[in-house]
Amino acid sequence: MKYLLNKFLANRDGLAVATFLAGLPFIYFLRDGIKLAPANTFFAIFLLFFPYVLSFLFKDLRTFDMPNKVGITMLSIFILIGFSYFLLRDRYTAVNGTREFLNFILIFILFFATLFLRRESLNETFFYFVIFLSILGAVSLIYFTFTNPLYQFGQRASIALDEKGATGGNPHINSRGAFYGLVASVLVLKYHQRFKIGFIIPLLTILLLFVVLFLTQTMLAILSAFIFLSLFFYFNYSLRQIGSTIKFLFSKWYVLLALTLGIVKGISSLDKDSDFITPITKYTTYRFNNILNSLAGNEGGKKAKVKGDDSANTRIMLVGKVFERFEKNLEKGKVRYVLFGNGYQSLYVDVPHMEVLDSYGIFIFIFYSVMFFYLVKIAWREIRNPESMGTEFIAYAFIYYFVANFVAGVVIDYTRLGMYILLVRFVRK
Repeated sequence: MKYLLNKFLANRDGLAVATFLAGLPFIYFLRDGIKLAPANTFFAIFLLFFPYVLSFLFKDLRTFDMPNKVGITMLSIFILIGFSYFLLRDRYTAVNGTREFLNFILIFILFFATLFLRRESLNETFFYFVIFLSILGAVSLIYFTFTNPLYQFGQRASIALDEKGATGGNPHINSRGAFYGLVASVLVLKYHQRFKIGFIIPLLTILLLFVVLFLTQTMLAILSAFIFLSLFFYFNYSLRQIGSTIKFLFSKWYVLLALTLGIVKGISSLDKDSDFITPITKYTTYRFNNILNSLAGNEGGKKAKVKGDDSANTRIMLVGKVFERFEKNLEKGKVRYVLFGNGYQSLYVDVPHMEVLDSYGIFIFIFYSVMFFYLVKIAWREIRNPESMGTEFIAYAFIYYFVANFVAGVVIDYTRLGMYILLVRFVRK
């Protein structure tokens, strides 16, 4: 018992970070999938942040590793600016004050709790936690999807939220967890000498997580995974090394066995139902074609109707709206709105970087752009020359929110700012 307690205390920081990154898909499965606490936001928050509370047990708060000074300073200023704008918002705004206040509470908890995490907490056990939680999330999604009588192949898979007015779930929750698990599994293969799980478990995990990305069909996670794998192979392997690695893997009997069984099973499944894959391939082709149409179809004027992807069209329209509002403020001499913005979440843009311009004005937009560029720079340096496998993981994981900064969500979000906080806490280049 004493041994288990000592092991837990030694690895509680890693468990906290792993749960925050990869635990949310399984938490939502427990909450809404098997209905332990349907639609209970506090249940999800408790499970997600309780490991952070445990990380403070018996911890000496008088000492901590110095974070990235420049990054933590700029991020602190931006969070305080966002909180100030929230407090000073127009009382007639459509912002849900209670929800946003809770969002800031979680951000502050993450900020101060992460400052006292030890750098060595991102060790081998941390990677085990991330892989284990990502497997739980993947298996729970697959189980929920294929036991759902209303699910049809080609439909985006997600855990249906048991909330009033909800028509489905959020596939980005599952795909984001799958992306983090993919990063961890690939790095475990890179540093396989330091791990005791061999090759088969991380390889099977990678295959499982690709299934999740395939089922959820979220372009954000798919693009992030593509960028991650491209950078990983570019900085770690030459073409000759890739060839020798493939040769090494295929020399293992269990890899050949798993591949053979998978091919046989796939062929037999397609023979039984030749239309199994058709809806998915049609939908994927449809999404890519429509996104291209959206990007190329904006030449006919502001009000021209174009065929394309609805979500991409909406973002393009909203970004155009941001520039229209900015231009009108200039024309009408509303200098205050140009310099300091239209107010906290005045317009839902779904492009966080442009949201900063609309909500906070040109000054804060420039500040945020400089801060974000700095975050990208330190992540890039870490990817090129990793200090440790833990900091390398954080740098690669940041890719998800690098992409999301231009295509999805709001800028003041505890999952987004939580990743920024982890980056400036552990990466000091």
